[in-house]
Amino acid sequence: MVTYMGKEFSLCQGVYAEGTEGLKSSYRLLEQGAEGLLSADAIADCARGFIKMIAEPVFFFLELPEDMEGDGKYSLYYLDNCTKAVAEAIMKRYGELLVNDGAARFGFGSNKTDEEIYFTDYQEFSIYTKRTAAMEKLLASVGAVKTDRPDSIWELLSEENQGSLSVVEIEGETVFDIPDNLKQAGMYNAESV
Repeated sequence: MVTYMGKEFSLCQGVYAEGTEGLKSSYRLLEQGAEGLLSADAIADCARGFIKMIAEPVFFFLELPEDMEGDGKYSLYYLDNCTKAVAEAIMKRYGELLVNDGAARFGFGSNKTDEEIYFTDYQEFSIYTKRTAAMEKLLASVGAVKTDRPDSIWELLSEENQGSLSVVEIEGETVFDIPDNLKQAGMYNAESV
């Protein structure tokens, strides 16, 4: 069993699915990046490592569901042209909430190089970068193993195991508070996706 920090694969608080006991953090290489699955305890460290890896200025983005009934529409929020210190401060302040929320999607990128990391539903992620060696070093550091076919919670879902993604509240806040809290810093609503 591949572990990260001595722990087996774990689900985020806002993610539910049965049969996840055998999953592992894993990824496959793409032409310019990677995609895969990360254990809940590896997501924040992966985001922080990616922030360190990319060039400034940095952007943070957040996708929030417009309707929790599952219509698939998300509101997209951006905070552009940040320093790495600002991006790291976002992870320090909101990282636990971002990682554990099942309904939100988020990521960071470089305005200069277009490199990007995107954390999506059911703990999947994608990375866009041409710097494969640096990316693989980062993913190995959080316990992700390279494979031709990464694990996926989506593949466990069925009529009998429907799974769910839910909003979590930590210390009186949800991900829906983040855009307003960061509005003075320049966060704006870009569009619905």
